[in-house]
Amino acid sequence: MRPVLGCGPLLLALAVFAVPATAQVVDYEIDVSLDPVEHRLRAVEKIRWTNSTAIATDELWFHLYLNAFAGSKTTFMREFGKDVLGGSANGAGQYGWVRIESLQLDDGTDLMPLLEFVRPNDGNQDDFSVARVTLPSVVPPGGVLLLELEFEAQLPWIIARTGFVDDFHLVGQWFPKIAVFEGEEGWNCHQFHASSEFFADFGSYEVTIEIPEDWVLGATGVEVARAPRSNERQSITYRAQRVHDFAWITAPADQMEVVEADFEPGRDVPMVWLDRARSLLGLSAAELELPPMKIRLILPRVQRALAPRMVRAARLSIAWFGLFYGSYPYAQVTVVSPPKGAEWAGGMEYPTFITTGASHLDEFPPYSWRSGLEAVTVHEFGHQYFQGLLASNEFEEAWLDEGLTSYAELECMTAIASDKLVPEIRPYSFWVLERLALVLPKVPITLGRNSWDYRHLWNYFLASYSKAAVTLRTVEGLVGRETMARGLRNYVEQFSYRHPTGADLEAVLSEVSGMDLGDFFAQTVAGDAEPDWGVAAVHHRRPEDAAGHNWDGEVWRVIDSQESSGNNDDRWLIEVDLVRHGDLVGAVEVELLWADGSSERRVWEGTGRWERWKFEGPNRLQQIVLDPEGRWALETRRANNYWRDEKAGPGHPLWWLREAGRLLGNILLRLG
Repeated sequence: MRPVLGCGPLLLALAVFAVPATAQVVDYEIDVSLDPVEHRLRAVEKIRWTNSTAIATDELWFHLYLNAFAGSKTTFMREFGKDVLGGSANGAGQYGWVRIESLQLDDGTDLMPLLEFVRPNDGNQDDFSVARVTLPSVVPPGGVLLLELEFEAQLPWIIARTGFVDDFHLVGQWFPKIAVFEGEEGWNCHQFHASSEFFADFGSYEVTIEIPEDWVLGATGVEVARAPRSNERQSITYRAQRVHDFAWITAPADQMEVVEADFEPGRDVPMVWLDRARSLLGLSAAELELPPMKIRLILPRVQRALAPRMVRAARLSIAWFGLFYGSYPYAQVTVVSPPKGAEWAGGMEYPTFITTGASHLDEFPPYSWRSGLEAVTVHEFGHQYFQGLLASNEFEEAWLDEGLTSYAELECMTAIASDKLVPEIRPYSFWVLERLALVLPKVPITLGRNSWDYRHLWNYFLASYSKAAVTLRTVEGLVGRETMARGLRNYVEQFSYRHPTGADLEAVLSEVSGMDLGDFFAQTVAGDAEPDWGVAAVHHRRPEDAAGHNWDGEVWRVIDSQESSGNNDDRWLIEVDLVRHGDLVGAVEVELLWADGSSERRVWEGTGRWERWKFEGPNRLQQIVLDPEGRWALETRRANNYWRDEKAGPGHPLWWLREAGRLLGNILLRLG
């Protein structure tokens, strides 16, 4: 639900033209101080907001995300299902909140009396994660608004990738943040739900953070200044351009250490990946050249032995995404591995800043054989593209971010394992769990819906991650690997620093492939159709001897039974019944293997629930396989996709060889 906006007199307009969609919409300058004992922030925040639409507005909407953790009755905590902050032995009573203490325009106009909490999604009066302020005058198209506010924030015990554990602090979604104004659509500002992340405009950030002098700090952007403060404290300033969020981590230096590393393309881009990218994308090595950049790794001192592996994972991530989706446009990425007890801080992405997850046990077999360290790094770095650069609406289309990132992660991890770039990993198919997970839900799930509208929290994760990734894998199967690679790169190039939608992705992939994918997306994204084809029956019979009469052009003559008999011993009449068990309508390839060893492939359009194919010839059918290449990755019930001639059973000299081959092929197709 989006509010209808009114109009009033002119407030402040430095320009009266619409700002291009790629322009920076909102700039923040924040000076914040951390109390490490109370885990509390005090800050002054200056905001410059530009109305980049063609519609005027007389109000501002703010996200106050930390208020989602203010008590057990907030929308987030109700949906989460258990009061971790109130019931955890360590975190009992450690709730979090943010309070705006002053809010005024640059001319001194006090806006505090005009500030109110709103609940646009559920009307929950115990939720304070969204606020609205009515302005004394309108901001016209192209108009610029300057604000200054002071706020205080209490960090919660670590939950949902923000908060503290002892002296470790991950500070995410911590400041009053202006929502996205969509012109005629109004303000897009949803409450903070347990199954949603974020949506914001691009801008610049300059954040000065005051912490104890012997603590380490990592943040979005790059460090531009550092100065001592009184009482054994220090201030460090970070600056970031063209990003849509800002997060930071700080902890004592005797707990966490900083490893400075870099990405050097000549050293860190695997040649096999460069050759693969050149082939799939049709680009030259010069066009695929990547710039060098800095890697800043912050990890617990007890994980020090894992630092080389973590840096290698970051370098491989930068190389893969840079080759296939375009050069990373920022000079530095910060990678944080949270300490023991702060696992809730792991596995999160912010612009130029990601958190991963590891244990010191990962040094030793069999723990070292796992791919989790690399997988979480690849996934979170992937978000630097499919959310960091393409700021899609995670409230309303979570699949567009998580699904594309999961798809790219699985492609990258498959390449890492198959190309043996991380010797510690024991190779296996990284698509297995994603496809198997789709068998779990009893009710079909839909990708294209608000993140808080799923029956269960795990349905949201299953839809946004696994089903979305497998859906994109299916698109790849339908359009081809080369076309998919070019389409996704085109999508990133077209919509960087914008807010693309699922319709934009569909349009790009349709254009690049030359196929109309609208029906496919309508069934699999907007709808919940599932593919499931099968072989219902196969019948062989000999042609019957002719009997009765035959017209010779002049008279009906009796058929000579002696002439017609004995001519059908080398002929077969075959009927094949194909059936569509699922409700997804789409064409599927069918492979037919004949007794003489020949084979052919045909396409069944699958528009009807069933179809009968008839054949006549000297050969029996020995085997039928629907979707032999496994292009329809979304089809998880494949047992009925196979039929073989029962007469070629254990007594047949080649039965065991055929059976082993069929079983192996079935397993490989299932594993993706």
